[in-house]
Amino acid sequence: MKPDDLKVKILGIVGTPIKDGNCQYFLEQALEAIEAGGTATTELVHLEDYRIEYCAGCEGCLRRVHKLQKELGYDTVPVPVKDYNCGIRDDMEVLHKKMLEADGILLAAPVYIASMPGQVKTFIDRCRTFVHDFRLRGKVGAPLTVAFYRNAGEDTTLQAMSLSLLALGLSVVSFGASAVTTKEGLGIPIRETRFAVKHDMVGMTLMRAAAGQVVEAAIQMKAGKLALEEAGVQVQSGSWTIAPTIPG
Repeated sequence: MKPDDLKVKILGIVGTPIKDGNCQYFLEQALEAIEAGGTATTELVHLEDYRIEYCAGCEGCLRRVHKLQKELGYDTVPVPVKDYNCGIRDDMEVLHKKMLEADGILLAAPVYIASMPGQVKTFIDRCRTFVHDFRLRGKVGAPLTVAFYRNAGEDTTLQAMSLSLLALGLSVVSFGASAVTTKEGLGIPIRETRFAVKHDMVGMTLMRAAAGQVVEAAIQMKAGKLALEEAGVQVQSGSWTIAPTIPG
């Protein structure tokens, strides 16, 4: 196993109506810290740059998954769904591909009334196929959030995003991190800079720690998979036992 074999890709997804704002800056700083480690590449996507329709509740993604499960067995993990599994043709096709190619995901969003903004919830709803096909299993993730006031819903927002990532099949490896954009989180504007969030030293420190956990876990996950392959071992779905790979 060579060091280059353990390079991982971390996808940063930010959802907020504001472009080039504090939440995006918070995520950018996390990705910069990851890149500085030299063991990962990163990419940032802003949901405002993509056309994302509401989930129509048509159950098409679920029916296609169940059709494959009926043929292959309901304990098949992951379900080998080909390409984009949604009947709505918009930019989610691009985002699904990016998520599948990543080893880890950082999801960032500001606090909107003690939870995530509607744009982020719409995005998550449109990832429903992953809940059923398990194609994101084996990837890691963590949430990041930014708020105006201290103790104004940061914890509940992080929890909501963590639960969403878990539901999509990712392993959430950190509670995440939050930061405030006002002086001491009291709602007093910091007008000396465009990115007031960088004045929250606690938040910035916790963000770098969360980013580091995601990278470390992604590398460990990849190393484990490669080690099993080199040992000729595969983890069988359904039975959850380790069986030797039969040379073909």
